[in-house]
Amino acid sequence: MTGLPPHTALRLVEAVAAAGVLLGSLERLARPRELADSSLASWPVLRLRHPRYAFGLTGAALHPVVAYPAVLWLVAARAAAGACLLAPGTAPRPLHVALLSVVVASGAALGLRGAGGGEGSDQVLRIIFATLLLVALHPTAAVERLGLWFLALQACLAYFVSGIYKVTSRPWQDGTGLTGILSTRCYGHPGVATWLTAHPATTTWLSRGVSTAETLFPLILLAPAPLVPLALAAGALFHLACAAVMGLNCFVWAFTALYPAVAWAALGP
Repeated sequence: MTGLPPHTALRLVEAVAAAGVLLGSLERLARPRELADSSLASWPVLRLRHPRYAFGLTGAALHPVVAYPAVLWLVAARAAAGACLLAPGTAPRPLHVALLSVVVASGAALGLRGAGGGEGSDQVLRIIFATLLLVALHPTAAVERLGLWFLALQACLAYFVSGIYKVTSRPWQDGTGLTGILSTRCYGHPGVATWLTAHPATTTWLSRGVSTAETLFPLILLAPAPLVPLALAAGALFHLACAAVMGLNCFVWAFTALYPAVAWAALGP
């Protein structure tokens, strides 16, 4: 990716992230009852977290959009916008801005349907598309470079924070954190968890290896050029493994969407 133009790097970021938006939206549409009023994401309950969600003009404006079953139309619009952004070719600027706006607005609205902060992939995609929208609104060369640097540094920050937590956490250093999460119902894999439990030494070094790699990820910006593609390939394989074992499908697209920005920054803007 040496000499990759900023506009091309941003387009790669957008295309990969759009695939994540499309996949995540289709997953929600395939399980509509998870957004129903009888689910943990029940809007009649979640809107009570703050008075402005339940009453007044804000509450009145949100209810027709995020209440079930209307929220499914919001998810469908998000899926359509993601598919359009994923399609090859360059859309006219007004349409491009409109599509990015749909993704940003729908992501913010759907974030209200979760009692917590959502998955890490949701947060990363919100950051990516907010950045892409700001760049699209003022697409000068300087703004494009600034957007790429922000995304590259965001990737470094995300991995570093995750890594520094693990290297300072005893369960992650002795491997019990890894076996623990793989034993859960949501993110677990019984076969892998059983094998890791039976091989504690391997589990310990695997856990420490992941922790160290995440912590040292920001050094990719200073790495020799031949090592950059190898490091990014290793990161992509890590996320693919997490998708296969833990079911974190959208993480692959959300985090690897940042890789073109990282490569652009590391190989010389």
